[in-house]
Amino acid sequence: MVAGENRAAVEIRAGTTEDLDAVYNELRGVAGVRVQAVSAPGVPGEQGSTLEFITAACSGGAITILLQIVKTLVESRGSQITLKFRRGGSRLEVTAKNVDEILPLLENLFDDES
Repeated sequence: MVAGENRAAVEIRAGTTEDLDAVYNELRGVAGVRVQAVSAPGVPGEQGSTLEFITAACSGGAITILLQIVKTLVESRGSQITLKFRRGGSRLEVTAKNVDEILPLLENLFDDES
């Protein structure tokens, strides 16, 4: 993190590795968003490790972009996708059924960083 930079970090999880990969791929390269993949520890006898969750750190203006990406992904993938967000003690779950209702609450996760 650069000194003086305003960032909010949130942990993002998904029900499937494919859904988490989709979120990760959409967020990579977005200006103002720093995304990092976190792998689960390897299990003896299995090859490699699996993607457990991603963290996204957003500068002030990029929070809006993050929210739009979440909305578009959830709506495009249908009701089968569920994304879980955690920041500190706050947790939020987003699905296609509740995406419009939940996005203002997700934005509130970043309020103290604005």
